[in-house]
Amino acid sequence: QARCASQSSRGRPAPHLPRLPLPIPSAMQHVGVAIIALLAQQSVASVVAAKKSQLDINQKVYIEGSPVLGDGAGEGILNTCQGFARQHVSNPSAPEVKVCGTGIKATFYLRNRCEGYYEHQVTVGKCDTGMPSTTCDTWSPANDKRFGHYQSYMVEQC
Repeated sequence: QARCASQSSRGRPAPHLPRLPLPIPSAMQHVGVAIIALLAQQSVASVVAAKKSQLDINQKVYIEGSPVLGDGAGEGILNTCQGFARQHVSNPSAPEVKVCGTGIKATFYLRNRCEGYYEHQVTVGKCDTGMPSTTCDTWSPANDKRFGHYQSYMVEQC
């Protein structure tokens, strides 16, 4: 006949003994501390990244006068390769680009895949927080006629 573990051999309930904490080996304590430190570090990094990814209202990019980042256009193109519109690629005197703010830059590429090709890439934008936040930088084929043949660009934070 099976007995319940909480009963003594005489059928009476066994007295409840206080539970003592089990000693945790030193190595396990170190692993626990390391895991907690790692989780805290990741949490701080994600907060910093979230703060950095939010652009202020001064960060804007315009192509031929139309906003493509900021100024109502949103931030969807940030860190994503973009192709110029067909009318900008086919017109050798376009596009005129303007990058405003001191927290972003736009790199423009000859090829349609946001890859450097010899000296055929141009970075527009002032990544200098000492300048006024309303600073704008422009570039167009008037600066370099080869720019009229560029096909793609990427906007990134400084």
